[in-house]
Amino acid sequence: MRPKAIRTFELLYFGAIALVLANAVRDYAAMRESAAGDLVRRGLDPDTLLVASIAFVVGIMLVLWFMAARLRIGFVRYLLVAFLIWQAWPIVTALSDDRGRGVIVAAASLVLQAAAIVFSFLPPANAWFRGDDAALRSDP
Repeated sequence: MRPKAIRTFELLYFGAIALVLANAVRDYAAMRESAAGDLVRRGLDPDTLLVASIAFVVGIMLVLWFMAARLRIGFVRYLLVAFLIWQAWPIVTALSDDRGRGVIVAAASLVLQAAAIVFSFLPPANAWFRGDDAALRSDP
């Protein structure tokens, strides 16, 4: 049985994924408008590129979740940290530019991801990743 820390990790991480998707749906028109000019000049379809990039980010998030929470691959926790940093850099710079609510929702998603990652490093989660079932019996 998975410890409470891993179950909490999953809930927080799914919350972060939901925020990413909600933010993408809410700000789709603005993202399309900002990217359309340069992409159209290059002969690319902005809708295809936006949908592909959103699917790419959500896909990576789901694969990392699956590898950590279901396959028990402990190294993935460090990949989650790296992915969080990769996502955080543009959002942190956008927060300093005061770009609106979309950036705040993206920052909230990062906070949920960071909290989820913290739960994946708690002692019960560490025991679970090691496969130490004796240590897990004491965790509800």
